[in-house]
Amino acid sequence: MKKEFSALLAAMMSTALMACSSGVQFDLPETSDNFDQSVTYNNKVDILWIVDNSSSMLKHQQNLSNQVPDLVARLNSLKMDYHMAVVTTSMGGPNPDGGRFIGSPKYVTSSTPDLVNSLKNRMIVGEAGSNNERGLESMENALSSGYLANEGKGFFRNDALLVVIALSNEEDKSVVSNPSPYYTGLLDGLKRPWVDGSRSWVFNFIGVTPTSTNCTTFNDYSEVGWRFIDLVNVSGGVQESICTSSLGSAVTNIRARIYQILTDFKLSKKPVIESITVTINGQSVPRSNVNGWDYIESINAIRFYGSAVPAADASIKVDFKPKDAN
Repeated sequence: MKKEFSALLAAMMSTALMACSSGVQFDLPETSDNFDQSVTYNNKVDILWIVDNSSSMLKHQQNLSNQVPDLVARLNSLKMDYHMAVVTTSMGGPNPDGGRFIGSPKYVTSSTPDLVNSLKNRMIVGEAGSNNERGLESMENALSSGYLANEGKGFFRNDALLVVIALSNEEDKSVVSNPSPYYTGLLDGLKRPWVDGSRSWVFNFIGVTPTSTNCTTFNDYSEVGWRFIDLVNVSGGVQESICTSSLGSAVTNIRARIYQILTDFKLSKKPVIESITVTINGQSVPRSNVNGWDYIESINAIRFYGSAVPAADASIKVDFKPKDAN
């Protein structure tokens, strides 16, 4: 038996030496990261809209409301599991209706009867609110444990992406010192990070931005929403100008950012980029940042764009050769 083993070992070594002398290289196998129905991406998203209801805001509320049908249709087409609620910025004054969800039921889902009109009507919150807008304070109250345990019960889910979208033509006036670290800490404390350490909340703003200071929303008044923008920058959200004829591009860009966060597929190893192939439900998807996929090296992830964004129950397969292969 010992002689037989020695002979076998010698034969194996001889074969290896012959392969090396012939220029044959032993390589690591290709890797497949398969994201099928058993490990589908998390399609849960809780969306809180902060809508300014001070004077001069009605036309902007109407512009936002007009985008609801397309937003709902796209969320439904990708089988997103969404909750949406609306709060105002009025935490004082003659009509202090901020800090709590507007409408009945208090939040809407894909199964809400007459969903589109129900959500559109919530966006039209009027102009009777306080001109001392405190949208971030309103958000804080609506996301407090006390409110979510009672009137707001069911809206917030621990395993969902939390998306906040503020619509305002002025700076936030919430009474708090150091608002950016304060509200960042609030949302970080409320939402545990994803397993890769990234934030599970994102803040977006439609208002007067640093590049749109010629945007006057009431007579000649223009005020950049710096507090909102700080939260946008911290969370990697989107800031858009309120002074467009319609808010279609603003809502589309925010929607695209939501999809990116939910459908970025982190790879198990660094790939040889040229070796990556992607299929969705067995169909090959081109590499394109318009209607396809691209590789985001900074986070080692595949990102989908446009018509290639997969539905929540899609079977996604990513094949690639690891970069550390010899």
